Amino acid sequence: MSGTAEGLAQAYATRWLWKAAVPIALPVLAGLTVLLVPLAVLAAPEAVSSACSTGGTGATVAGIELDAVQMGQAQTIVNVAAARGLGPYAAVVALATAYQESRIRMLANDGSSSELTAEQAAVTAASLQYAHDGLGSDHDSVNTFQQRWIAGWGTPEQLMDPVYAAEAFYDRLVEVPNWQTIPLTRAAQIVQVSAYGSAYARWEPLARELTAMLWPAAQSTAANPGGAVSGVCPGLAVPAGSWVRPSTGTVTSGYGPRWGTLHAGVDIAGPRNTPVYAASGGTVTTAACTSAYCDRDGSLNLAGYGNLVELDHGAGVVTRYAHLSGYTVTPGQQVPAGALLGFQGSTGNSTGVHLHFEIRQNGAPIDPVSWLADRGVDLHAPNRA
Repeated sequence: MSGTAEGLAQAYATRWLWKAAVPIALPVLAGLTVLLVPLAVLAAPEAVSSACSTGGTGATVAGIELDAVQMGQAQTIVNVAAARGLGPYAAVVALATAYQESRIRMLANDGSSSELTAEQAAVTAASLQYAHDGLGSDHDSVNTFQQRWIAGWGTPEQLMDPVYAAEAFYDRLVEVPNWQTIPLTRAAQIVQVSAYGSAYARWEPLARELTAMLWPAAQSTAANPGGAVSGVCPGLAVPAGSWVRPSTGTVTSGYGPRWGTLHAGVDIAGPRNTPVYAASGGTVTTAACTSAYCDRDGSLNLAGYGNLVELDHGAGVVTRYAHLSGYTVTPGQQVPAGALLGFQGSTGNSTGVHLHFEIRQNGAPIDPVSWLADRGVDLHAPNRA
């Protein structure tokens, strides 16, 4: 639980990162030697095992198993540090803090704490309406860092944004005197003002190894914030001609009439930056921003698909992957089924984080649910990272 350190409260409503860089979090596969780049301020990481599947990317780090959701949230935290030029030690402090506070999960809060008034409980419970990975009930604490809106960290809406949460943490960390050289647990405690301040030190080995894994991708993202991002997840072992689920998550809107027009695809909603994969092998024909801007979330007032990847599978069959926060492929590239294409976002004509997935045959849209069902893929089946 995070409290307030006197004199450190800041206004976070205007966030430079949204204007300076795409809020891309790259859920990453470990186990690739190229990612284990020695970092001067980090201890050499131990061997890391990992897995990549259509359910997402998970890894075992410092003996602790992290699923795709945790890895995605961790990459967001590291990306923000890299984008701000803070260096890997800032990410180490942040990740150790996030693991202690939430196990690196974006937690909403139902407002059930007896410490809250009825009005405070209602405001806190508003966090439930935003994308989250689980439920907490500690006072008014929410998100990966368990930040408190009552303590001035921001509104519940702001705090339920993973990028904002990381920014808010770093905003206070950089105000700590000598934060780069003091012990991790002391730096974290000054920021968090926790009742269990000594607990952060326990997760320093995990945080150091995790940062070493994720920092190269974060640097790549910081250097190229316009949309395309480095692909760090290899193609999946999927038989040629197969069709697979394009992303983990829940179907929130199906194919058919919607708001007076045809909704030409299906919406699959998951946490921001959930990996998006090629539903089948094909050629990339489009990998671009198709809206007026894609460096931040869009709205219903903005036309276009946002960041869009389109694949040509031959025989007149095309798939589209829209509203991505970033993409990892280029036009002309041949990709197999299960290849990483990008990450779920909310760019373009969108009001929430999801993948808009279309299948077109000879130019005409068809229902992706039926198409995939005929090929052994049930989009409505429970699907966890």
